[in-house]
Amino acid sequence: MFIDTSIIIEILREEKSSKQFQNIYGIIKDEPLFISTIQLAELADWCLRTNSNLEERIAKIKQIATIIPLTETICVEAARLKQDMRTNKIAKFGILDGIVLASARSMNERLLTSDNDFRTLSDVIIV
Repeated sequence: MFIDTSIIIEILREEKSSKQFQNIYGIIKDEPLFISTIQLAELADWCLRTNSNLEERIAKIKQIATIIPLTETICVEAARLKQDMRTNKIAKFGILDGIVLASARSMNERLLTSDNDFRTLSDVIIV
């Protein structure tokens, strides 16, 4: 399962006994997890903004998820997805959202997110 940065952050900051963590864990269970390389930048940005230990957080996510590199195909598809979503009145859907979704689709994986901008898509699970 591909996990959005919103889910990565919830996994890294929530206590394992929290309702949100339990909800996420109930969905991902023992599935292999994947993230895009670009999400390391989003995670680093969050760590710097919240004074979290950047190296520790990056090491942790690398333990639990396989990092998928960007390709030309993913980048072009991300731009198409962004334009499609904007055409369908999802105004906040950005290019990073497109990259994450295109990366998930390139592997035939569902995307798990807490971002409501993905609400119209059947291959996305929103918690």
